[in-house]
Order: sequence, then C-alpha cells, then structure tokens
Amino acid sequence: MIRAAAAEVASKLHGINGIFALNKPPGISCTGLLDYLKRNVGLDTRAHPFSEHFEKEKHLRKTGKKIRRTKTAPGLRVGHGGTLDVEACGLLVIGLGKGCKLLDGFLKGGKSYMADARLGVATDTFDAEGRVTQVAKTEGIGSEDIARCLREFTGSIEQLPPMYSAIRVDGRRLYEYARMGQHVPVPLKPRSVLVDSVKMAYFSSPGQETFGTRVALPEDAAQYYAEGAHKWIEGMGSPRIGDVLLPYSNDPQAPRVQLAIRSGGGVYIRSLVHDLGQSLGSAATMLTLLRLSQGPLRLDRDAITVDDLPYIDRIIAAIEHTRNIVTEG
Repeated sequence: MIRAAAAEVASKLHGINGIFALNKPPGISCTGLLDYLKRNVGLDTRAHPFSEHFEKEKHLRKTGKKIRRTKTAPGLRVGHGGTLDVEACGLLVIGLGKGCKLLDGFLKGGKSYMADARLGVATDTFDAEGRVTQVAKTEGIGSEDIARCLREFTGSIEQLPPMYSAIRVDGRRLYEYARMGQHVPVPLKPRSVLVDSVKMAYFSSPGQETFGTRVALPEDAAQYYAEGAHKWIEGMGSPRIGDVLLPYSNDPQAPRVQLAIRSGGGVYIRSLVHDLGQSLGSAATMLTLLRLSQGPLRLDRDAITVDDLPYIDRIIAAIEHTRNIVTEG
C-alpha cells in the first residue's frame, strides 16, 4: 500500500521543477515544513493533517528524539531560499527539483520584514525564546531617540551574528556550541550586510507619547503569538535575569517598538534589534518577525498555505504563478 502510494506520487512529481512561495506559520522550523512537504505531497485528502505534524515537530524540539515517519516522496529534491526562525512567520521560497538551483538568488536577494520588539530587556538568543541576560532602564527613551539611532543601521553595516544561529564555525553550527555551553574555538567576526531601510512603524512606552499605528499581524499568526507559551497572565510582574522572556511577550505595559525593514541577504533582524537597544543605551529583544516579501514575491499576493502542500495541482499552479511573477519582474 505504502509502496503503491509512493510510486503514484513519484509518477506525478516527475518533471515538476520550479519555485513557489509558502506562508510559513510560526512555531515550526523550515526543515520541519520541508519534511511535511516530502511526506505528504501528492496524498491529497489522504495526507496527514498539518496540525498533527506540527505537534510532532514541537515534541521533537522539546525532547530531541527522532521521529520516524514514512516518506511518500523520498527522492524529491526540495530546498528553501532563506531560513526563517522557528518562531518567525511569513514568506518562505521553496524550490522543487531543478528549481532548487534558483534559490541562491533568493538567498542573496532583497527581503522585507515587520518586526516587533520589546525595549529594556536582552536575551541570549536575541529573541523571546531566550533567557534574559540584561534588564535595562527605558525611562526617557522616546520615538525621536529611536528614529535617530535607526539611522546607524541603514546602508552597509557591520553585524555580529547571534550565538543561536545556523552559521558554521569549525564544522559546527553556532547554536550547537551555545546549547552545549561550549566556547566557540575562534572569535566571531562581524559581517558586512546591507540594510536598505529600517523605519519605525509604531512605538509605545509608559510616560511617552505613542508614535504611529501598530501594524496587525495576519490573524493566524496573531492568535499563535497571543496563546500558549506567549500568553500573558495578569500579575506576572517583570522578567528577571535568567527568566525565559516568552511568557512576558504580551505584557501590555512593556515598552514596544515595531520596525519595517528592507534588507539584502544575510541580515539577522534579531541582531539588528539587539544592537538598536545597545545604541539607545538600554536593551532590546525581538518578539515577533513577519517576512513580507522576498525578491519580487509578496506574502499577501503570491504565497500558498501549508494546507495546499499535499495537492500537486496547487503546487504546480503556484510554480506557474511564481514563474510569471519572476519573468515579469
């Protein structure tokens, strides 16, 4: 039965090459998404529900145990054009077959993001999943101060990647050193990256005048960031050194800033937010990240959803749509 299904899928996938845009939900890694694609593409209504796969991937992250599942398309070559962190969401470019050769251009190409950040707190991961390493004052910091400091982060800048990142040093990824509490054998060097623009879309802080209007996240992402580990419980107080920041993400009294960013490849938005906090003489941590565009592809216009991945006809249509967009661009 399984072999027959695999043979049927292989036959359908033969000759399908190209790229398409996917709306990545928060809470799952890019690798986990590609795994779901390879295990369920072509199964149509017989596919495992994505919610089931999501929970298994979450279990894998917590326990480190390997989850063994049957692949219906084990020979399918897949890749993506620029990773998004587990808790990030938005546009992810996926390549199939020979289309993987086109991904390098998206890796190095332009991207746009909307990032929410909390001022006054820094973590070891530079995002809300990490543990608090610094608590700093924010009194006196207003929107004018943020706008002034943001000018330092436009153009060609030097950026030190976060310790919890996938960059390889001596054959191992940085996050492997960090998780095991080991020192990196060679000093990390800043990298030159290009930030086309970074603008403040919204700012609020107790005792300060509010700036702008907060841009709402897509409904499904907003719901994810409001529940579960992110859920704010009244009376929790303020985070302390060593606390995981996640439960404090939605503290309504916390000073927050929302940034609209356009950048080239290789930019770590987490690092940009962290460095902004230091430039302000305080601290800052990224809470949420939404990728809005990559190259000529836009999230609101060009992306399919995870529910479309088991259906080959929908993927083919997405590849054709992307080909037309890229050709026109």
